[in-house]
Amino acid sequence: MLLPKKIIALCCLGMVTVVTVKAQYVETQPADYYQRTMTWEQKPQEYGFVRESDVYWGKLLWRIIDVREKDNQYIYYPNTPEGIRGRKNLAYVLWDAINAGEIELFEDDEMKIPLDAQRVIDHATRSDTVQMEVYDDYGEADYMTVFVPHEFTSDNIYQYAIKEAVYMDRARSGIQVRKLGLAPMEERYKVIDGETEYMGTTTLFWVPMLSWQVRILFAKKEAYCQENLTHLPTWEYAFNSFMYSSFITREDNVYNRAIHDYLTGEDALLESQRIEEEIMNISIDMWEY
Repeated sequence: MLLPKKIIALCCLGMVTVVTVKAQYVETQPADYYQRTMTWEQKPQEYGFVRESDVYWGKLLWRIIDVREKDNQYIYYPNTPEGIRGRKNLAYVLWDAINAGEIELFEDDEMKIPLDAQRVIDHATRSDTVQMEVYDDYGEADYMTVFVPHEFTSDNIYQYAIKEAVYMDRARSGIQVRKLGLAPMEERYKVIDGETEYMGTTTLFWVPMLSWQVRILFAKKEAYCQENLTHLPTWEYAFNSFMYSSFITREDNVYNRAIHDYLTGEDALLESQRIEEEIMNISIDMWEY
């Protein structure tokens, strides 16, 4: 039986369309032994609406996540730009997004002073000046200033500051936490008379964690924190599930000061623990009648 020409044409067109879509689908997948779509198709978790009249207690906290602690080492590793099987540490996830212009940056933890991404890139890739001793044809020594190109590296980013809001909501039980900001902190060193000296720790920039762009970025990138590659959590899940250890460095107060401004050493650690216990007691006391 002969088919009409219109039907034959539509069938051919459909076959071509299917092949084309399949080819594009395969090309967008990373190098893997099977096609992975679950992570790259994920969307950020929907936050529940918080009504102002339901919030009857709240506090702002600042914490430090030290990646040298055992529970936090997955945040630091793999500390190479290419990562492992496309999975990168937190610093390079942020760095790639900054270069691509995908996220906003701020100078302060209030997210009020925008920071130009190009300024961050130029500062991180600035050239270092090195004084080299050279000799002329007569054996006399002279000094020459040489500019050595500098590439961004996560080697000295050992800490992350995180700002969060802790509050009580009548519509929900228990303590609620919203991550507000994240800031990588880099340790700075300088070579003086052939010896490397520690110059201090500086905050590179603040990332607004309530920003939809940041939440999309963290929802689509995996954290290499366990051996089972088929069930790696995303960075969003890692933060929302508190898959890290941290310590409090500041709570909102009338003096607008951090713990290290009035306590040091073991006393500062005890103060951090006291704030943790105070928040826990508030959560427990809400169930007492």
